[in-house]
Amino acid sequence: MTGAGGLGDRLGQSITGLFGRRHSGAQVGEEVESMEYRIDDLARAAGTTTRNVRAYQERGLLPPPVGKDGRASIYDNSHLERLRLIDALLQRGFTTAHIGDFITSWETGKDLTEVLGLQHAVTASWAKDETFEVPRELIGTILGAEADELVDRLREMKLVRLEGDTVVFTETQLLTSFAELHEYGLELRTLIEIYAKVADRIDDITHIMITAAKQHIIDEHGAGWLPETSGEIADTTTMLSKMRELAVASVHSTLARSLDVTLRRELGDYLATAAERERTKTDSRPDSPS
Repeated sequence: MTGAGGLGDRLGQSITGLFGRRHSGAQVGEEVESMEYRIDDLARAAGTTTRNVRAYQERGLLPPPVGKDGRASIYDNSHLERLRLIDALLQRGFTTAHIGDFITSWETGKDLTEVLGLQHAVTASWAKDETFEVPRELIGTILGAEADELVDRLREMKLVRLEGDTVVFTETQLLTSFAELHEYGLELRTLIEIYAKVADRIDDITHIMITAAKQHIIDEHGAGWLPETSGEIADTTTMLSKMRELAVASVHSTLARSLDVTLRRELGDYLATAAERERTKTDSRPDSPS
């Protein structure tokens, strides 16, 4: 133990509301509950600005709000998913005019429910959507003396974002695990770097899986194909959802099995070293007097 000063306890208290606010979403693999957003919240969740949201709506790229709360417009998950599609195309050099033409052309004559189902299968987040907000001046009470450096590193890894004077942790469960392990003497910096190495390898795995799904669609229909009929939309939506479920389940089971095998091997090696050390100590002792 390194005398971490109750970091795990302080973090636990903070998460329950002492220093910040916790916002929960879906667990990995769970169906995302319908959520409502005001325009500021929608823009923040999509990583864009309220000005862009309004502009997309005016240009017909974004559907109208689902309702009103007083004077405030209310949006839902379908708007967030549409914003993710728009962002993906903007990052690939398409203009908003091109995107509008593309969306209008593809949606024309199709059932809206089916279109939204496919949009959800492609863009909905399966990651644990939970954030934890801490005022910047209190961050040292949670992360300790190296708080500023650790926040910078977590920002590089997209585990933290800054919103004015607030530090927003985007992976609350991970942060809690860091704190609990830190109580056993593991340094936070070390834990963060371990996570970075694991995340890199997971990114490689997901690339393999997504590339396989993309190649299957190309092999079946050709590059750039989009489903047109109700049957094609339904089949594509189901396939993508099933592949995501399979990816999560296979990685989870493979990781669990690998942990079992590696732990047994490493434990055996460690115990062999311990036994050898004990034998050496015994052999080096002088004979006890009769």
